[in-house]
Amino acid sequence: MHLDPMVFRFTASGPSADAAFTLHATKDGNRPVDPFARRADLTKVGRVTVVRDRSALGPVIAGYFNASVPSPVPYGAALDEDDADWLADRLMEDNAACVRSGGAGALLLETTGPEPTWLFFGWSTPLG
Repeated sequence: MHLDPMVFRFTASGPSADAAFTLHATKDGNRPVDPFARRADLTKVGRVTVVRDRSALGPVIAGYFNASVPSPVPYGAALDEDDADWLADRLMEDNAACVRSGGAGALLLETTGPEPTWLFFGWSTPLG
């Protein structure tokens, strides 16, 4: 955990989660620092962990996202942004392994189109 944590959440597309994160982080790092609009330093993120399914939360959400419970989103499928935002919040609140100690979580949002789209989330140090 960082001493002065800065939450980040953004979507990006790429052939893989790592490639999409790296491309977005590079573009974000080239933007000028704005002292009035703080943002996370994405270059400090050491790894990207793809959350493959909703089981990452274990029993906390067993009744909400579960393979045996009918759901509008099939188990293991891409998530819509609302479900992904909700799941990202729970993973950050629970200090899940995907975001612990300078990592970023990645949830698959969209598989159609030229490249998959991912929702990235986690903590880093503030930029600037």
